[in-house]
Amino acid sequence: MTKQPLAIGIENYKEIIEKNYYYIDKSCMIKDLIEEQGKVNLFTRPRRFGKTLALSMIRTFFEKEYDITGNLIDNTEYFAKMKIWQEKEICEKYQGKYPVITLSLKSAKQPTFELAYQMIVEQIASEFKRHRYLLKSDVLLEDEKERYQALMTRKGSQAEMTMALKFLSDCLKVYHKQKLKN
Repeated sequence: MTKQPLAIGIENYKEIIEKNYYYIDKSCMIKDLIEEQGKVNLFTRPRRFGKTLALSMIRTFFEKEYDITGNLIDNTEYFAKMKIWQEKEICEKYQGKYPVITLSLKSAKQPTFELAYQMIVEQIASEFKRHRYLLKSDVLLEDEKERYQALMTRKGSQAEMTMALKFLSDCLKVYHKQKLKN
């Protein structure tokens, strides 16, 4: 019997499944989120309790994900062996159907405001990079593409950074022709 390695410090759901790390299936959390339909969901757990990994799993499930050239990525393989896969109606209706923005604030725990701000800017730029397929499309105007590029490369002004997530949300809404799922 081969022993599965432990995923110590790994917060990426896809990586855990791809490398066959030991993983306790928490995919039924997705069903709970759908059935409870909370406007806001708060995950309160102690430090090092898997919150970021759970969010990665949730994003992988719901996200209509594209590579940088605009090709759709099929994430169904990551759930084929999980309990949520038994919920066929939920999977057909929700899996891979939504644009998703993910932001973790744990890197913002810094000794100064300036450093915390820079870490949040880095997180925002990372989300813009993740969705850079938008730049290859014709749905954004040239000035929007320039603004997008500035935010993606951390060159946006503080005022632009303040509105960056709304701008990204608006860009995704136009591209996907649907709102982001709350």
